[in-house]
Amino acid sequence: MALTHRFRAVTGPALRRCAWGAPELAQVPGVPLNVPLFDEPPAAAPSTSLVPTAHAKITTLPNGLKVVSQSDSSPIATVGVVVNAGSRFETAANSGASYMLQLLAFGSTASRSSFRMVRQIERLGAQVSCNAGREQMVYGVSCLKPSAKEVVEILAETTLEPSFTEWELAEKKAFYARDLAEMPHNPLQFITEKIHTAGYAGTTLGMPLLCAEKKLANLTPDVLGSFMETHYTPSNMVLAAAGVEHDELVALAKEAFGTVPAAANASAPATAKYVGGEYREVVDSDVTHFGLGFEGVGWTDPDFVPACVLNMLMGGGASFSAGGPGKGMFSRLYLNVLNKYAFAINATTSTAVHSDSGVFLVHGTAAAGHIGSLASVLVEEMAAMGSKPFQPDEVSRAKNQLKSSLHMNLESSAILFEDLGRQVATYGKRVSADELCAQIDTVTAAKLAQVAARIVKSPPTVVVYGDITAVPRYDLIAKNLA
Repeated sequence: MALTHRFRAVTGPALRRCAWGAPELAQVPGVPLNVPLFDEPPAAAPSTSLVPTAHAKITTLPNGLKVVSQSDSSPIATVGVVVNAGSRFETAANSGASYMLQLLAFGSTASRSSFRMVRQIERLGAQVSCNAGREQMVYGVSCLKPSAKEVVEILAETTLEPSFTEWELAEKKAFYARDLAEMPHNPLQFITEKIHTAGYAGTTLGMPLLCAEKKLANLTPDVLGSFMETHYTPSNMVLAAAGVEHDELVALAKEAFGTVPAAANASAPATAKYVGGEYREVVDSDVTHFGLGFEGVGWTDPDFVPACVLNMLMGGGASFSAGGPGKGMFSRLYLNVLNKYAFAINATTSTAVHSDSGVFLVHGTAAAGHIGSLASVLVEEMAAMGSKPFQPDEVSRAKNQLKSSLHMNLESSAILFEDLGRQVATYGKRVSADELCAQIDTVTAAKLAQVAARIVKSPPTVVVYGDITAVPRYDLIAKNLA
């Protein structure tokens, strides 16, 4: 007997019976998908007013330490410290100090040994990280929310009272040398680093993130301690957390950081001056990397948001996402370069934003025999960026892509923590994702054209790593961009 299931009658063409395995199944009349199977009215959509909106809260302690947090419903929290320090603040005498401090983070302190520190982190099931940049050091710990108190104590120790033991320093210097040797194997990182070094003539933002191996001997405990004493002061630091109630975090901050005396702010670094330039290195490799950089915008520049949209429009989105072909497949570089020239292995844009300047970079990769052709194509595309009108569909697509990327990234507590900390360390406040999206919505094609022309008018910086013989001379590249 065929298995049948009967539905209540509905108005209009209705499905009276649904049969599985019945021979008369083929005679069941088709029903449009917009015709309901039941008489009941559709359920009302849940009220969005029941969903609380989380906002960042900021408190400044008497000694100058800023505390910022944003709560959420996740059982995981990310807590960390952002310090206004980095390679830009270094000198010839202590070059490389920031990256060495990154390697030494969460090691021995005045209160516990490296072994005890590691055991404590493992007991908490926490994940720790430290990243040195040109202007900020970011210490982060992801943990279960009940562990926030112990995590804040660990952060206070590693940022305020590290102990640079002889054996740890020797071990980390070996890691430093290894990272130096491996940097060229990360092409985008290497090209970005050399764009800064050449574009800013080795000063301010041009100070290298990683110093030369021969300078590692200069990084003694006294040199590292002096660097931290100058820059790791309460008024120069932000304790940030994603997933911790603000009052709780403020109480923990007072206990762990509140007794540190206030100190004078570190002197502001010299103003960055972008001049352009070039760096070429011959390497025996099957592929060659080409980078073309221009002066971009800083964090407080009024063109910051339009520059971010421009980056997405040109090729800042990945060509493939987790679900397959994705957001970057309609960028100008994808359509005009990757989809058109078989020799182009890679062609993307990226930006590096700093307090008073920035870099807008296009990076391409091709086989050694085709790098000259790819370089010429990318120069033409950047020249067109500054002169060719932007179409409404590509502007709309780039704006939507940037907004979706912004919201999806902030779903991660680690990224949310870093966003909170960096913004408060840079601006002294936090601009929410909704506010940024509102600013993105106001960007027009005319504004993008204005920003693009401004960027391309700056002196170019050229970086070539691999076969340099076929890449046009610097003066020819500059002439084609004028």
